[in-house]
Amino acid sequence: MKAFGLSLDGEIENTRESKMQHARIGALIGLVAGAAFAVSASGVDLLLYRDLSLGFEFDFLFTHGLVVSAALSVVGFVTCWAVETWRGLAYGALSTSLIVLVGSLLQSSEATAGIRIIALMFTLVPVAALALPIAWILRWLTEMHMRARFGKFSTLKIALLAFVALTLGVAGGWFMRMPPRAVEAVRFMDGMIWIAWNQEDSVLRGVSGFNDHLDTKYALYESSSTVSTEGFVVTAKYEDGYSFSCEVIVFPGRDPSLSDCEEGK
Repeated sequence: MKAFGLSLDGEIENTRESKMQHARIGALIGLVAGAAFAVSASGVDLLLYRDLSLGFEFDFLFTHGLVVSAALSVVGFVTCWAVETWRGLAYGALSTSLIVLVGSLLQSSEATAGIRIIALMFTLVPVAALALPIAWILRWLTEMHMRARFGKFSTLKIALLAFVALTLGVAGGWFMRMPPRAVEAVRFMDGMIWIAWNQEDSVLRGVSGFNDHLDTKYALYESSSTVSTEGFVVTAKYEDGYSFSCEVIVFPGRDPSLSDCEEGK
């Protein structure tokens, strides 16, 4: 029986060697898609907002990006290990949701151990249902890869499948772009830096070290504020290693404003 292009009974021989080979390909496809996502998410804003002095998010790439790549590789391995497709999809979806929930709970410093366990128990299955398409895509790409190896134009077909995995990863990175209010905050900060050189009363002139970098190139990076729901932390990093950060408050319907600035924040 087939569903959405996959045989629910599976197309793998029930031997350890066959399952391992299938799982390794699934892990590789997951790694490729994850790496494409990480690079895309780290640079998507550079492509969308070329008028802003943005920098490539290397910090995201080598932290969250590596975690996502490793996680998708694990999910690909687990999804493609089982002989039966339905079992592999279930394992993949559950492992995806488990990784997402554990990561989210670990980042929540205020949650107690009991709250984390309860949240994990009651949200694991719903999140697994949402994660099912990810497992299906990894399984489908793996099985297409296995079929392509023994047919005509195998190299071209495998290259196309790799392109599909890369495209899906890049598309996922698109959703990591800055929200409109964050763009507004960065644009405001960029403008403040540009006009500060001929404004003696600029707030930025009071930031330690800023006056020594008026003619130096810089790159801007944005992150959510930890003290204000309406604020964003915008950091300017210069070529010589100097940096400073400002809290930019963006209320709906009002012009942005600087709340706090300091060197090397």
